[in-house]
Order: sequence, then C-alpha cells, then structure tokens
Amino acid sequence: MSKTADALIVLEELAVSLKESAENITSSAAFEEGRLMGYYEALSTLISQCQVAGIGLDEIGLAGFSAEDLLKKSKKAA
Repeated sequence: MSKTADALIVLEELAVSLKESAENITSSAAFEEGRLMGYYEALSTLISQCQVAGIGLDEIGLAGFSAEDLLKKSKKAA
C-alpha cells in the first residue's frame, strides 16, 4: 500500500472517531459544551483542509456531514 493510501486510511479513522465522539455528547453541561466546541473546531479544520487538498468527504467517512450541525446540537442542548 502506498503512503498516500495509508495516510487516507489514518485520516478517515481520525475523522470518523472525532465525528462519533462529538455525536455522543448528550449533556449540556459546560464541560461537555466545551468538548463539543473542540470537536467542531477540529472537524471544521479537517473538512477545510480536505477541500483545499481535493479530498472528498466521502473518502474520509464524512459524506453528508456538516460541522455546523454540531453548533445546532449545542444550541438545542442548552
């Protein structure tokens, strides 16, 4: 396997892990809200960098995902 393919697998594992962790936050406690914002920042940066590099979100397990949805989740929990 090439380094590029390996890197894409690592990127997918990271993206999916961050997304799942963010989606599993159910409490509106201040600490959990802070964690959610951290996941938002990480995922939105990851998505932006993939767009710049021409990597489709479907290639990293984020097809149809929007980091902004995490902000909506945060407001609903409040």
